[in-house]
Amino acid sequence: MTQSVEIRPRRRTQAERSAETRRILLETAIACLHARGYAATTTLLVAQEAGLSRGAMLHQFPTRVDLMTFVVRSVFDDEVAIYDARLSAIADPKERLYAFPEIVWEVLSRPSGVAVLEILQGSRSDPDLAARLAPLQAEIEQNALDLLGRWFGDAGPGSKTAMRLVVWAARGLSIARVLAPDPEEIDRSVVLLRRLFEAYAERPRSA
Repeated sequence: MTQSVEIRPRRRTQAERSAETRRILLETAIACLHARGYAATTTLLVAQEAGLSRGAMLHQFPTRVDLMTFVVRSVFDDEVAIYDARLSAIADPKERLYAFPEIVWEVLSRPSGVAVLEILQGSRSDPDLAARLAPLQAEIEQNALDLLGRWFGDAGPGSKTAMRLVVWAARGLSIARVLAPDPEEIDRSVVLLRRLFEAYAERPRSA
């Protein structure tokens, strides 16, 4: 007679449990920021919406600034992966370059992109958050420029000004979509942004 052996599921490590808690808090914070805005998104609200205790929140993120900084960094890391996937799927270098504004819009118009915009706007009235975001934003911008250089080389946007223009145009459109939702108008605006970017990319290099 064969004796059955009970196989107990492996217990998760503390690191795994902590990572899962942070993932839940990240997703919940993004949802709250997207739906309610920065002012309403407190650590208490996020913990309640996530179904976690205040202690669990404080263990991971002692302050609201810690949570918001984590959201910004995590969203950027996720966006880099999306940019790499989308750009690598376009074989033609010129088309890859011209598609840049549309890909930026696709990425930044997601709830996570709107959440980051809420945080950036909120930092205007929160000196502690602004101080934490300043070096992080500088790091993110440099990493973004390195990413563009890897994909586009000398044919790419070529300057912080061009990159910022496309990024902030996309962020502005994401605000417009919330305040005055008109999908067709937004689509036309994204097409126009691409055409303007194409004209910039084709300009004489001395211009």
